[in-house]
Amino acid sequence: MKISVVSTSHRSNSQSKKISVFLKNNLSKIDPKIDSFILDLADVALPLWSSEKKEGKGVWGKTWNSISDKLTKSDGFILVVPEYGGMATPAAKNLFLLCGNGEFAHKPGLIVSVSSGNGGAYPIAELRSSSYKNTHIMWIPENIIIRNVEEFNPGSHGKNIPDWLDNRIDYVLNLLLAYASNMKPLRTIINRKDFGNGM
Repeated sequence: MKISVVSTSHRSNSQSKKISVFLKNNLSKIDPKIDSFILDLADVALPLWSSEKKEGKGVWGKTWNSISDKLTKSDGFILVVPEYGGMATPAAKNLFLLCGNGEFAHKPGLIVSVSSGNGGAYPIAELRSSSYKNTHIMWIPENIIIRNVEEFNPGSHGKNIPDWLDNRIDYVLNLLLAYASNMKPLRTIINRKDFGNGM
């Protein structure tokens, strides 16, 4: 099974990247056979979607095709999304515009929102309401919010992070893997040729 973890911060060496690495490692602890990879949108710095993407030149050639291929081969996704001004990041929204070839289609996704304070709920609501139409990503009904993320240190969190968060993360990761495994047969009946976009 392959799981892609996407850090959607615009900042290099961000808290979102730190959480992405932690989640990737946790997946390996749950099942060492899981093939996971981290896509750090700060590192790849994909341009905003434009019609030039269809031409497959520049970054839309080898760079994007490699990313698209890894996403297409994934069975599930974790998006780590910081809250920027009460919103999901532009890089997160842009990724859904770029993935128009079924990369996410009918595969489970988990939203992990991070906040340096007590926020973090708005990116979840935003992605659940607007990112699924043409991508057909299937957000699982659970999510994770890591508030006061600078204090996040499993086994020895700062005083503003509850101890039960570690158990909840493990629970939700196991749930995502169960969705990913059980949704594989569904994709054999998908007709993207005639119904590639939502209504």
